[in-house]
Amino acid sequence: MNSVLLALSDIGLGVQLQETLEGRGVPVRWDPAASTGPPEALRALGAVIDDVVVVDADSLGDGLAAIVDQWRALDPAPGVVALGTTTAGAAAAAAAHVQLIAASDDAATFLAAAQEALRLRFAGAMTRGLARRALEIQAVADPIADAAQIVGSARAIDVEIPREALRWHARSYVCAVPEMIAALREVRALTIPEVEFSHHLDGTFTVQTLVRRGPIDAWQAARLIWALASAGAAHITPEPYDLATPRRRALAMIRRHLRARAARLDKATFYDVLEITPAAETEDIEDAVELVSRRYAPNLLAAFDLAELAAGVEPAWQQVEKARGVMHDISARGRYNDWLRTRWNELRTRWAIENLAAKTAAEAYARGQRALGEGDVHRAVGDLAAAARNHPGHPEYEANLAWARYRVEASRDGVDRALVARRERAAAEEATLGTRPWPRANIALALLCAADGDSDSARWHLQEALSIDPNLPAAQALLARLGRR
Repeated sequence: MNSVLLALSDIGLGVQLQETLEGRGVPVRWDPAASTGPPEALRALGAVIDDVVVVDADSLGDGLAAIVDQWRALDPAPGVVALGTTTAGAAAAAAAHVQLIAASDDAATFLAAAQEALRLRFAGAMTRGLARRALEIQAVADPIADAAQIVGSARAIDVEIPREALRWHARSYVCAVPEMIAALREVRALTIPEVEFSHHLDGTFTVQTLVRRGPIDAWQAARLIWALASAGAAHITPEPYDLATPRRRALAMIRRHLRARAARLDKATFYDVLEITPAAETEDIEDAVELVSRRYAPNLLAAFDLAELAAGVEPAWQQVEKARGVMHDISARGRYNDWLRTRWNELRTRWAIENLAAKTAAEAYARGQRALGEGDVHRAVGDLAAAARNHPGHPEYEANLAWARYRVEASRDGVDRALVARRERAAAEEATLGTRPWPRANIALALLCAADGDSDSARWHLQEALSIDPNLPAAQALLARLGRR
């Protein structure tokens, strides 16, 4: 290691680390002006004379990633090590893909981290520039030819570089850019097994899944994913890249529902798990379990690569089964209700409500639906608001109330309908995320999506509603108007 640059604004921290490293014979220079990134003169030169740069994760916080990217843009790029002791600093270092050490660590620990950062300095990000430096190749003017040489050269690269680069994205999804893949195939930059492998890069599989599935071995898969991402022929994102295909949309929606459901059921009751009131009878319980299974059953979700969310699927379903058992057993249900009364202040519930409130809400909702059908949107708002007031959080009541509010506001002169549609759509989505499917809530949400100009989402919600209840004339009519895809 030729030299280390301490890009630190904290004088005490800089002096302490400089003394430690110089005591080990490491050439060190300290430049507080570089704490916010490479100085302009250095950027203009496009090079750095130091092998390793040390930055302060605690003080830079969320701005760390952008500053690290500036150092990586230099040619040759230095290795980057972050100092930090706070939780925020650790999170910033993880987001910037840099190793974090504490200022109090001994010189041996720091030197080991610095050597590792230097060795893997091209693995912190996936760009054409860093890939060319790692592969020791020159840029080619034609972008397809340039991508082709990156892919070809990557087959022989030390696997530690792509492995380290992808380590930060193990649970992220890989989505190929079809035009780039087609262009690479046209110039025969991909082997037949690589072409077959590229078919799996549809944005619904994570890096860790792809490197194991074949038909190429894990290390070659890692090299190819790294090369394609570096060349701009694939996107690697923590969530599905976009909703352009039905499978990506399905995956994205499932992930949203799973996260929202976990939040909804935190400190909730068994009534909330099944979304039934205490007045529910045996048939109501079974209907509820069936609808919950339409969205959250493990055998259904097993068809999707859920990454970090997969671990919560089975425990959540066990909660459904436990709730079902308690609700069916009259004695167990009575004991559970007694237990609820002793824990009432510790729990959060939308469904464990008084029977009178549930009945009043259902009657108000029925009146509101009739008013909507008759075109009396002002009366509908009043009735649906009463339903939501007596049973707050009920997906059907809240979503239909949002649609009625939109109808009222959209009828007024000078109103920005798009803005109103977006706001009410967000309210309806919040009410339905993490719940079991409610077909009539889906219809209201679809209407708001259509009003917001999002026909694809509207179709999605309508098709889900019809998959549960095919006899919904309003859903059939709207879907026919929008056209199936």
